[in-house]
Amino acid sequence: MAYDFDFNFKVPKVLKSVKYSLAAVNGVFLLTGFLFLIVGITVLVTFKEYDALLTKRFFNVTGLVLATAVIILLGSGLGAYSAITKEFYFVAGYVALLLVTLILEISIMIAAFSLRNDATEELRQPMSQTLQQYFNRVEISQMWDDLQREFECCGIVGRDDWRPNLLPISCCFINIGTISPFQCTASNSYGVGCAALLGATLSYSAHVIAICAVVATCLQVLMSLMAGYLAYRSKFEVVELDS
Repeated sequence: MAYDFDFNFKVPKVLKSVKYSLAAVNGVFLLTGFLFLIVGITVLVTFKEYDALLTKRFFNVTGLVLATAVIILLGSGLGAYSAITKEFYFVAGYVALLLVTLILEISIMIAAFSLRNDATEELRQPMSQTLQQYFNRVEISQMWDDLQREFECCGIVGRDDWRPNLLPISCCFINIGTISPFQCTASNSYGVGCAALLGATLSYSAHVIAICAVVATCLQVLMSLMAGYLAYRSKFEVVELDS
């Protein structure tokens, strides 16, 4: 007994059409741009008040994140135009842009993972420099006071970074209802240094950037391969006309 199986599977138009496939790739590409933009701005805003404690290495990483985001957001315009026209040279240019962006994302990933591992050590030198200016510059005093109150820490490594008789009040927790005179001493000051706590926060932010870069890189590899295939189709194959 013979059975005649007739499966009429209809391939989705998005897979048959260069136009819709390229538009889908560009949509994902655009989302990665927004992801980098949000992460970059969030990290900069988080550490804005402590910018005097951060080295160029930190700003290089966040700057690269934001620059990549801008390139993606602007480059998505080329992707949209390529999807509309389906012209080979525009599609090929878009593939080249995807490859450049892929290199940038790999660079972000490497730099962010490296910064994550060295975050605390990266803070020690600028912290030491600004600590010496605490009694001479108002903005430095305010920054250190805000840092020590927010993180409940004292000094760089600990309270010994300050002279015993010159501990800032911000090194101590002041209970509600405390009446003056109040003296901040080694016995009632915070015992943890600020470098470790701020470094942990910086390390976490670098870790978030690195993970976003890993995700974006994986997507970028797939998008580059897909866009390369679509460029090949637009040049050498007769593709289905888009209605």
